Amino acid sequence: MSNDNPAVVDLVDAGVPADQGLSALGMVMQLAGNVLAAYVALITFTILFAAGGSGGSETLWIFLILGLSIGRSLLHRSAGAQLLYGDPSIHGGRMRGVQRYITFALAQSAILGAIIKFKFDAPGKAAFAVAIGLALWPALLAGLLMLPRFRRFKDELPLTEDKGFEGASILMTVLGLCGLIGVGTALILMFQMPGKQLQSGTNVLLILSLMLLVVRSILHVQAGLSGLRETSVDHSVELANRYANFGVISSFCMGGALLLFVMSSALSVAGLAIVSGLCWMLLAWPLIIRRFFSDRQFADLLAGDQAPVHRRSPDAGLTWLGWLLIAQGTLTASFVLPQLIMGIDGGGGGGYGHHRGAGDLEDMFSIFGSVGARSIWWSIGLLALQAWSGFELIRMSPQARMIASIFGVAGIAITVYINLPLLEALKHGGGGAVGMNAIAFAPLAIALVIPVATVLLVNRKIAPTAQARFRAKE
Repeated sequence: MSNDNPAVVDLVDAGVPADQGLSALGMVMQLAGNVLAAYVALITFTILFAAGGSGGSETLWIFLILGLSIGRSLLHRSAGAQLLYGDPSIHGGRMRGVQRYITFALAQSAILGAIIKFKFDAPGKAAFAVAIGLALWPALLAGLLMLPRFRRFKDELPLTEDKGFEGASILMTVLGLCGLIGVGTALILMFQMPGKQLQSGTNVLLILSLMLLVVRSILHVQAGLSGLRETSVDHSVELANRYANFGVISSFCMGGALLLFVMSSALSVAGLAIVSGLCWMLLAWPLIIRRFFSDRQFADLLAGDQAPVHRRSPDAGLTWLGWLLIAQGTLTASFVLPQLIMGIDGGGGGGYGHHRGAGDLEDMFSIFGSVGARSIWWSIGLLALQAWSGFELIRMSPQARMIASIFGVAGIAITVYINLPLLEALKHGGGGAVGMNAIAFAPLAIALVIPVATVLLVNRKIAPTAQARFRAKE
């Protein structure tokens, strides 16, 4: 058979999409880069105006750390965009942006570890833990992209059989559920305010804005579920674009309400910076979704009659779930692994509080990588299982669904076990405030979204695709 036809794509393994799921990596890197850049920029402005010009040399070093972190996040976002859409101004193909990010991120990790060690007088173990936590994702990314299945896409990334819409729907469903839980919790908390405060004009605007965000999350989940159910992509694309448009509008509405809240209390540049950072975060995902779907649809319009006939992807979008599991697991591990290095296990400290700066590092890692009252090894074991199941889903190996199902069930059980003291406290505190109970329960609910979604997605019944079979002659 001739290979002159550009529509023919050689697959490394059976059951995987034409791009090996790299479109998912591009989407996730864009989202993470935008959110982290906005978050670090928000911290930078907060420190800038809190210091008031009296921070001395240490403040300058902190700004250097934050500046390097913002630069890393922006490169992270740029690498994801180049992987998906290419960039004529950057030579070296689709992978060049990712390679540039990996190089900068590893260097930034080493520099930050050295600054923490030699400038802030942290113990060597703490500085090493910070460097390892920061270097974990770029190092893992470099290792994965060295595999032959990904090296072959150095110059160009082929369009998948279903244009990646089913995989994008998986991301939208999972992230939409997390957003619905988080925003719903904030809305419940607002309704617990005293009557007079609740009736003030600014708080009314905040409540209306949160209601818009709840509607936005519902549209988000609806668009995702539609993409998982529909055999035709037209309706799914329509719902995705509807979510993206509403997401942009709701982000500006929320920003306007927050701006009025800041102006009504005490207008400050720091408050304006916080509002801008939150708007940046809220706008990131709708804009990413709109560009992704519009770009894929516009490519078919340009091709006209020469456009390829699209069909369901052989992986049913599960390689996208695999990349999400690896990315989210690595993010969590980047906080849990330093805890292990520093000797923080469960609620206990690592014994470095007598060093300047070390106690703050312990507090930071215990907040972002909390393991509750249980041993940290429960979280480490679960993260290892999550990474394994994500890797198997990326390869779509014969045992991928079984391993992912085991991870999902184990994830539900271990997450509930780790948070069992919290559940018991909520149970015995029955008469407590509804808002405080919601705040306490929301992180547990969000933590359960990924394992529950994994079990349902890998075991869902899908329409069978055509398979080629060989029958031996009798």
